[in-house]
Amino acid sequence: MATFDTPLEQAKPQAQSVTPKDSPNPSDVPPAGSFDDQDLLDLWEIVKRESYDNRWVFERQWQRNLWYVLGRQWIEYQSKYGGWRDKRMAAWIPRPVTNKCKETVQAIRAMFTSINLSVNVRPNGSEPENVAAAATADEMAPLLHDIHLMNVAMSEFDFWLCVTGNAFLHTYVDYDIKHGALTITAEECQDCGVVTSSDALTGAQPVCPACQGSSFQQATDPTTGAPIQQVKPTGKPSTMVLSPLEIAFPNAYTRFEDLPYVVRARWRTKRYYQSHPELQKLVGTITWQKAPQDHSMALFTSLTQTNDLGITPIYWSEGSGRGGQNDEGITEYEVWMKPTDQYPEGLVFRVAGDAAPFIVHLEDEALPGPLPYKDAAGNPLFTFAHAQYEHVGGRILGSGPLDVIIQKQDQLNQLDSQVLLCLQRMANPVWLEPKGAEIQKLTGMPGLVIKWNPLTVGGQAKPERIAGIPIDASVMALREQYLKDIEDLSGTFDIMKGQKPAGVEAFSAIQALIERSQARFSSVFVSRGEAYKNWFKFALEIEREFGPEERVRGVLTPARTWTFQTFKRSQLQGDVSVVVEDGSTTPKTNLGMRAAVEHAKSLGLLDMTQPDQQYEGLKLMGLTRMAPTLDIQVQSALQKQQAFETWIADPKNLQILVQTVQQQQNAYQQQVQVTQQHQERNIAVAQANPALPMPPPMQMPPPPPSILESTPLKWQPWYSAAVHMQEFLKWANDDHVRDLLTQTPMTQKLLEIHMQEISAAMPQPPQPIEKPKVSFAFTAVDLADSEVRQAFEEATGVTAPQKPPTPNAPAAVAGGKEPAGAGRAMKNSNDNSAPAGNKPQPEHPPGRVG
Repeated sequence: MATFDTPLEQAKPQAQSVTPKDSPNPSDVPPAGSFDDQDLLDLWEIVKRESYDNRWVFERQWQRNLWYVLGRQWIEYQSKYGGWRDKRMAAWIPRPVTNKCKETVQAIRAMFTSINLSVNVRPNGSEPENVAAAATADEMAPLLHDIHLMNVAMSEFDFWLCVTGNAFLHTYVDYDIKHGALTITAEECQDCGVVTSSDALTGAQPVCPACQGSSFQQATDPTTGAPIQQVKPTGKPSTMVLSPLEIAFPNAYTRFEDLPYVVRARWRTKRYYQSHPELQKLVGTITWQKAPQDHSMALFTSLTQTNDLGITPIYWSEGSGRGGQNDEGITEYEVWMKPTDQYPEGLVFRVAGDAAPFIVHLEDEALPGPLPYKDAAGNPLFTFAHAQYEHVGGRILGSGPLDVIIQKQDQLNQLDSQVLLCLQRMANPVWLEPKGAEIQKLTGMPGLVIKWNPLTVGGQAKPERIAGIPIDASVMALREQYLKDIEDLSGTFDIMKGQKPAGVEAFSAIQALIERSQARFSSVFVSRGEAYKNWFKFALEIEREFGPEERVRGVLTPARTWTFQTFKRSQLQGDVSVVVEDGSTTPKTNLGMRAAVEHAKSLGLLDMTQPDQQYEGLKLMGLTRMAPTLDIQVQSALQKQQAFETWIADPKNLQILVQTVQQQQNAYQQQVQVTQQHQERNIAVAQANPALPMPPPMQMPPPPPSILESTPLKWQPWYSAAVHMQEFLKWANDDHVRDLLTQTPMTQKLLEIHMQEISAAMPQPPQPIEKPKVSFAFTAVDLADSEVRQAFEEATGVTAPQKPPTPNAPAAVAGGKEPAGAGRAMKNSNDNSAPAGNKPQPEHPPGRVG
């Protein structure tokens, strides 16, 4: 870790030069490790000058963006007041606001919310403690996410990232009394009488720090005789989101990692000091203020009194936007400094007040003192993470999406104001009243009676209604162009808002639009992922050092049952590294997933008749309740599998199963032997007495029940075999089952039997239906008809099919074709009267056609 000769040394030679006035004097630099109040105040003067120099340049931009998002957009910058103020305009000029800035922030935040950031923890080396720490930390990631309330924190983080272009995460241990307190007793050494706090006596055999004695008794107050006790607040690992208005640092550095220190500012009310057990004694000595003197903190505190209408109290409407509070308070500045030669373990101290600053001393938080958090190797941790929306070369602070669209927002508002003026002055219809018409008053009321003098001006004095001039279409076209320019500049296209453009149906077109909309945000995706990775690294180190000895997390399994994971702090004592999981920094849109499913189905890659694919498709659309039977069958299969994992983990269950199966097999073998003996006896009796009737054979006993009958894998007739088979195949190839096969080899046999039972219960494919045979019976009278006879012979294969005879065609003669008409009837009669042996034998019996 880099060190600095002084806390104020610049990181690079090409950084902003420091004038002799700003250069620290050797006498101003405190001695190594000094926590003297005057030395820290001298150091604070230099730190404050470096951190807040020319800061107004960025404060001006952040204040404008905040006001635009809150709807206060008719403003102008006044250098005289050093801030923004409402424009001085005539009262009759409309000031409409079409707040595209807020819509842009909402669209981008919604996209960020759809991203599920996740990390992977890898061991640094093959040592067992490193591997165990990596595995535990990887499973513990969701728990740390919930402990630090990161869903809420990231939502606030995204607001500042979109509005100001910068956001910060600070991970720390919060010692607020609201998180609970511990009562610590005191122990008195029986050898030397030294009183020591019980939390300082550690180890299996505590010893006195003064005389090394090992005999202690509870210490009591010599005046009252009551046990000496101390109440300390319970620290809770927490994460605070900081806006750029609450954190300051030298602008001479180009990377956040190169900063030697940061300053965190906050506003503390008088009530806070009065209720604090250690700070309440300072209430009478502090010069309280109505509002912060620092411009950034004044702007930040004024946000609590600014509503979405862009309205603030009258004393904030002018000038820099500084506001007052109902309660008096004071500004606190907390300096976090990285290790230097003077402070090898870093430095943290807190300064309160602007006009008369003083050092705040807090024993619970060890202020002032070294950096309170360390990693596994013992190195101090600087627990701040920064993300920038769009990187700007040469500086740490980035730019935001509103910086490029505010000019277009002003043009849109000005155009809307002009349109309203035109509507008020030119688009409304007016009355033309000739002079001398003697009309008293014209209103727009229905049934209005207008009296006029027809003799005035030669009878041409009739009042007339003149229609207004409508707004030209080019004005509305220009307005649409402004809206399109704002979306193009901010990247908030319709596809990113979840709307499918009209006329776009092809998957390739939708995917191209999604990629186009997300390509603009590649840098901010990476920056958010890096900030989340740094946060998790700090949260893991703080958990390892200050977390409880054991944490329990409830997990809802896919079978919709609860299981509990236990994590021990001792399992985190290893060297690990944290990386962002690939693909977790970009959003997964439902529109893109549904388009991909439709495209895959059209290509034949998906078969939606399969229950597995049906269920996944319903989950993608959130419609699993629309198929209750399928959903309950899937849950039944998952619950059965989970119950089996729990059942087989107990060795007693396997012992009982083996004993039960052996008993059933022995009973079955005995029944078989008894049946065979009875059968042999009956046969012997029958052979000895042939005259007696043979007794009926005895039936064999039913086979023993399945080996799975007493296990959770017992097959029930109401199960769906197709669904249980698909879930079984996924489960059998899972890591949990592979571990079971290694630990309990009998698991393989049980799973094989279960798979056979599922296969036996699978519905058999339908057999092809044979075409039924049709029989016809013909008599001699039927066969006398030439057409019936011809059809009969063609069906039986006696003659080849012939075309129907042509009308009026001559009959065939002898020696030619077979006679027709009367000759054919005579031939048929002769054939029927011939002996059976002389008749031609057809392939099928006469009169029966198959």
